[in-house]
Amino acid sequence: MPAALRYTLSLLRPRTHLVDVELEVRGLSAGPFDLAMPAWTPGSYKIRDFARNVQELAAADARGRRLAATKRDKGTWRIERGAAEGGTVRVRYRVYANDLSVRTSHVDEDHAWLCGAGLFFYIAGRPELPATVRVRAPRGWRTATALPPAPGGGGFAAADYDTLVDSPLEVGRFELHEFAVRGRPHRLAIHGAGNHDPKRIVADLRKIAEAEAELFGGLPYADYLFVLHLHPEGGGGLEHRACCALQFPRFGFRPRDKYEGFLSLCAHELFHLWNGKRIRPAVLGPFGYQQEAYTRALWVVEGITSYYDKLILLRAGLIDAPAYLKKCAEAVQRLLETPGRLVQPVDEAGFDAWIRLYQAHEHTPNCTVSYYEKGQVVGWLLDLKLRALTRGRRSLDDVMRLLWNEYGKPDRGYEEEAVRAAAERVAGRDLGAFFAEQVSGTRDPDWNAYLRPFGLAWTSTAAGSPKPWLGARVEKKGETGTVAGVAPGGPAELDGLAAGDEIVALDGYRVNGEGWEKRLEDLAPGACAVLTVFRKDELRAVPVTVGERAAAAGAIVRRAGAGAAARRLRRGWLGATDGV
Repeated sequence: MPAALRYTLSLLRPRTHLVDVELEVRGLSAGPFDLAMPAWTPGSYKIRDFARNVQELAAADARGRRLAATKRDKGTWRIERGAAEGGTVRVRYRVYANDLSVRTSHVDEDHAWLCGAGLFFYIAGRPELPATVRVRAPRGWRTATALPPAPGGGGFAAADYDTLVDSPLEVGRFELHEFAVRGRPHRLAIHGAGNHDPKRIVADLRKIAEAEAELFGGLPYADYLFVLHLHPEGGGGLEHRACCALQFPRFGFRPRDKYEGFLSLCAHELFHLWNGKRIRPAVLGPFGYQQEAYTRALWVVEGITSYYDKLILLRAGLIDAPAYLKKCAEAVQRLLETPGRLVQPVDEAGFDAWIRLYQAHEHTPNCTVSYYEKGQVVGWLLDLKLRALTRGRRSLDDVMRLLWNEYGKPDRGYEEEAVRAAAERVAGRDLGAFFAEQVSGTRDPDWNAYLRPFGLAWTSTAAGSPKPWLGARVEKKGETGTVAGVAPGGPAELDGLAAGDEIVALDGYRVNGEGWEKRLEDLAPGACAVLTVFRKDELRAVPVTVGERAAAAGAIVRRAGAGAAARRLRRGWLGATDGV
């Protein structure tokens, strides 16, 4: 009997948030073997130690005789068998699932969202084993997954563990909408109520998928599943090889700019089918699920994808060129308002994702940069540079297609220097200075040097009159305001206000979290104010000198006097009717 795994998931007590799992291990050679639970899930670069949700693990042989199951480390159990003992082994365990996010599992009386990395054990050293999954659910529930039906029915089939982990399951009573793109079937499963318009979403998903297929020359899958959870608040997405998980505020589809944010999220996760899942750094597949997978190329995987998730909306006709340029300007402005951009290079930000991105604290904005936020700006600048150097004949599209043909189609990982090499092949010249400055450096670029060939310019103007400023982020907690962080070099930092300080009075009068901004506006820049704070339950007076700061509003505008060459470049980037 060839070795294989069979999982049965029982959801018959959903209010407990527990998934009862039976794993049947068939065909292994005699002797002990180890079961391992992943410590992280691909696409979300943080050690989450999913084994902490496992309880009541027990094993038995085919005759029902109990086998010793000994925990060897935080995520591994050894199933003890004698050297001559083989045959089928049944392992039963429970998983507590009460965290509804795109990267974790959740079960309640309404539905079950089952993410493989925190649910399925694998046989250590044997990730190639095929598996089947059967779901026992309450009456009236159904299952949506990218996994195909198992031969002969009775569940779903995965060719190996990587495929199993990359194919989450939505189980419950959900909306299901089916459509086709280039003859390939697509499904949209929606859990939860909201102000969404499914017909409109389906029509726009078609346009997004078509625009991305046009870039790469086709779709790399037989069928595709979008799973959308409508949340009270928050959002996010996670890519998989033939599906994606999306979460979005249930009443966040209006007004138009909010809906465009949702479409960008969809375009982002779909773009990962190429950039991230198939065109990927070598360490991101095959995976080592027990330890970190370090790479300095997350600015490519996530940042360039973030650049395209808005450009695709333009190409799909879902936004126009002025709206697109506004989004580019907003991305630049957000980066300029992040002090950490001058401290941490974007390639280092990707390497440090495991300890920084998902574990932010009060000082994080001052010392780190997001490889999403800066990565998309770097991708944008690289696209502009390639277009300018080649007089519009080549672009970042050509880099992505080159990487797709060399690494995506044979599905093999690239080394980090391959991205620069591909860009230099497209440009026809050395790009070392660009990568040193924008990828491994921390200085702000000359925005106009990149925009000038396109007849465009960057402007940054004060948004309203200058206002009193302390350089402190204050959050309401109860009836008081608590300092959540201080800006480097700002009055709060220079005068000794600290994160965690609970502000109770200003100049001797009580102030709460809601009234803080109004009280601050009454002060003149240069004035001295005394803040009364609790610091670790000790009452202190902190004199601070009020500063002045004007909020900046950045924009990308047409440059006067630009000629026909600039117009051709601009229209090659933004479209023939750029409207700029």
